[in-house]
Parts: sequence; structure tokens; C-alpha cells
Amino acid sequence: MIICPKEKCTGCYACINACPYHCITMQNDSIGILHPTIDDEKCIHCNLCIKSCPNNCEFEFKSPIKCYATWTKDKEKRKKCASGGIATVFSEYIIKQKKGVVYGTRYTKDLIPITTRSETLEDLEYFKGSKYTQSLVGECFKDIKKDLTQNKEVLYIATPCQIAGLYSFLKKEYSNLLTIDLICHGVSPTSYFIDEIEYLKQRNKIPHITDVRFRGNDRKNYQLSLWDNNTLKYCKSANSQYYFSGFLKGITLRENCYTCNYARPERISDITIGDFIGLGRDTPFKYNPHNVSIVLPNTDKGLTIYNTIQCDETNEIQSVERKYAEAIKYGPSLKAPYPRHPYQKEFIYLCESKGYLYAIRKVLKRNIIQNQLLYIPDLLFKRIPRKILKTIRIIKI
Repeated sequence: MIICPKEKCTGCYACINACPYHCITMQNDSIGILHPTIDDEKCIHCNLCIKSCPNNCEFEFKSPIKCYATWTKDKEKRKKCASGGIATVFSEYIIKQKKGVVYGTRYTKDLIPITTRSETLEDLEYFKGSKYTQSLVGECFKDIKKDLTQNKEVLYIATPCQIAGLYSFLKKEYSNLLTIDLICHGVSPTSYFIDEIEYLKQRNKIPHITDVRFRGNDRKNYQLSLWDNNTLKYCKSANSQYYFSGFLKGITLRENCYTCNYARPERISDITIGDFIGLGRDTPFKYNPHNVSIVLPNTDKGLTIYNTIQCDETNEIQSVERKYAEAIKYGPSLKAPYPRHPYQKEFIYLCESKGYLYAIRKVLKRNIIQNQLLYIPDLLFKRIPRKILKTIRIIKI
């Protein structure tokens, strides 16, 4: 039985959550991409999986009501966040003010990105930061439905296709559900991420890792860094790191990402958030535009909650209304799916025969070496002198 065309499958887990007989599991295909697999012996052909697949449903796409450049002024809260830390602000509001629950992505102890539930402020720390790989939703949609039917306020932060999966699974609107979609470049398969991290641990003889970061306001922005609690164990810039570079260039994305139906100006969630790319380029912006979040309330519910948070002085957020046209002009993922890189075809061929680690290093080796050579002048004439001057100042003190 075919749930949807394979090239359109987003791996959202809606079919797994919908199946009453647990007939469906997620399995990696020949190049490591997750797809649903049906056990024909258990399947009774009720077609609930087909009906719950977002590729078989129609959604209402809405133009944003407003557009804001937003960030939290709490530098400590924002340290691990990808941009302005606004996802944390929304999450804290739902837990503190609404006594609700938040569903987002965190790593397991084995550094597998999963969608999970949180009802404490302490757990929100694990949700911070961009995780540039696909989150495994599991059976969270069932948990969300249970919370909703018990009249709990629920916030779900995810990629647009995952939110579409939740909507198609629920099949009705809930006034106590708030959805926030992330402006998405696309996702790399979880298996690639797991293979890369394990390879880096072995190659660099790192026995224990508790966190993987790609973005942040901690001088490690656009760098893949591995941490053992607060101790940095590995760090490479995006252009010099194979996994990160393959993701950003559009070499390692899921097949559906190249034809994504949700990468467009109109959105399906209550609120859209992400990096405000191009902020201040054409229209002056009196604040520092670096790592500022864009907030797009798409529904009256989303706008009402955002206005409430703006008025709450304890949240300490800075919010500046901007024109949506400014964001669309410079934000590629608000216009169209990310384009397929010319290396992608070769990568897929090599990945099928020799695996992800070999394939990505084969297709990107020359590019990575060139980027590393370009880094040498910066190291010799900027970074090292700055470190020397900093050391001299410390000695004088």
C-alpha cells in the first residue's frame, strides 16, 4: 500500500500516529532517509494512514498579519539561541502564564534529535539552538491530542511539514493549540547527523558529548561545535565542516525538501519565526541587526498571544514592526524551496554504494580544502594578533 509518493514524503510520522494497529514503522532507505514501512500481515486496510498524510490533505495558507523584528534583551537566555531567542519567550509564556506544555526538539543522551514534551522551565534549556537535522517525532501527535482533549494549553514548535502532519492527524481545530513553524532551509536525514557525530567523536578521541550546536550568540555562530557540558571539545566553521557545509549547500537534504510545498510567503501555522535575513539593508534599522528573530503572526490567535507577550514587561523583549516585503526579499526560504546543488546527484550515487561519510567527503573535499586555505590569512593576520593583544592586556592587569 502506498501512503503517498516517496519523493513527497516528509517523514512527519502522521501515518504512524494514525495507525490503530501499529502496522507502520519508520525505516531508512538505501541512502539513509526515513520512510514509513507497512507490515502487510498486520494491516487491515483502514486507510487511516492515507487520510492522515499531509500530502493527501488541503491546508489553508495564510499571509502574515504583521511582521516584527524581535529579540530578548536577556543576553544569558539568548546565548545558546539561534537568533533572537523568541522561541524561548513563547515557551516560557505557555508554561508560566498558561500552565501549559511545550513540544519541541531536543537531543537524547545518545544525541538523537527527538520531539518531546516539556512542562517545566528547566527543560526549555534543551530546546534552545538550531538542530540542523530531522527531528524524530515518534508518537508525539498522540500525546499532543491527549493534552488538548484534557484542555491543556499546548505549544508545538516544529518545521512547517511537521505542523502539517499534526494538523492532518488531528483533523480538527483546537482553540488551546498554538503552532509555531520555523522558517526552514530543509532538513538532512537523522542518520547522516548520527553518523557524522559518531565519526567526529572517534576521529578526535572525544569520549563524551552532551550537546551539539550549530548556531548561537556565543561567538560560535555558524560553527558545528561539540560540548561536554560547558567544555568545548570540537569546533569547525560551517564552510570547513563536511556535515554543516553539505546541509547549507543543499547537497544532503531529504528529497521532498527540494519541492517543499511550505517554503512560500503564505504560512499554515499560527506564528512563523526564524532569522530576519536582510534586516536593515534597504530600510534603516537603529538597532544591531545581528541575530534578530523575525516573528510573523499568521492568525488572530497568534497575533493576540504575541501582543500579550509584548505587553508583559517581565519578558523583556524588544519588538520593532517591519514590512513583510523586507523579509521576503532576502529570506530565500520564504519564497521557494532551497535549490538542489549540482553535487547532489553524485552524492546520492556514492551514498547508496559507500555510505554517507564517504560520499560527503568525496564530493566536498576540494571545496573544504579551499575554504581552509582561505582561512589561513585571517588566522595569521587577525585572530592570532587579537589573542596576543588580549593576553598582553591580561598580563598588564
